[in-house]
Amino acid sequence: MRSNLERTILAVYDIADETRLAHVAKIIVDYGVRVQQSVFELKVTLVKLEELHAKINEVIDIREDSVRYYLMCAKDWQKRQNIGPNRYGEPDWDARFALV
Repeated sequence: MRSNLERTILAVYDIADETRLAHVAKIIVDYGVRVQQSVFELKVTLVKLEELHAKINEVIDIREDSVRYYLMCAKDWQKRQNIGPNRYGEPDWDARFALV
């Protein structure tokens, strides 16, 4: 896989300490869209994902905290389903490429 192609990543975390939790959320929001309290949908290159991973590693305590990244193929991503409202708003990935 080429590192300059954007991938869809699901980032999920469980952070034991409230201060670290807030810090992790503040970092991840720069890379994607929050869809649940501790779940973000990301569209990033592998280089950006490595950058995100490094920043989070500086904050978390690996004895207590967990962060997982799930690479989603386009075929499976298109099959995703949602039940109920998304109180964080729906990510509009196409808005970044709107024609003017």
